[in-house]
Amino acid sequence: MKTLSLLCLGLSLWISPAWAESTVTATNGKLPDPTYIDLGQAGDSVGDQRIWQVLGKTPEDQVVIMTLIMTTTSQPEQGADVETRLSEAVFSFGEGTGDSLLFGGTGTYPKAGSTVTANATLERAILGGTGKFAGAKGTVLTTHLPDGTWQHVFRID
Repeated sequence: MKTLSLLCLGLSLWISPAWAESTVTATNGKLPDPTYIDLGQAGDSVGDQRIWQVLGKTPEDQVVIMTLIMTTTSQPEQGADVETRLSEAVFSFGEGTGDSLLFGGTGTYPKAGSTVTANATLERAILGGTGKFAGAKGTVLTTHLPDGTWQHVFRID
């Protein structure tokens, strides 16, 4: 019985994902202007999209390719200067590894800007992953740092 218990324990450790209950951090520099697609009514409106693809890195200097798409989902009340946008992003870790994390969620953004203001943090859901992150779930905290750079901390359950 002891041997069977040890075998089951060893097998469960062997099949556990490599990312189980871990944190992955990626950073990137200032964002360039997005590709802006005016899909709704002319001018800033619901349905408009902003798209970026930027390079980042992990603290270990692993390359991270970040592909982000943001869609305006609500316009402010008259006189308000914020709107709601839905963001989806794929962070691909390493070149050609097939290891990626996908996240999505909403946030409040200044109507006049492409991104959240400096010192703001958004929390969104990890929707899954590929490669060593296959089946990942948890949250990501994205912070727009005061110097204009960005930090993304994935808390994987």
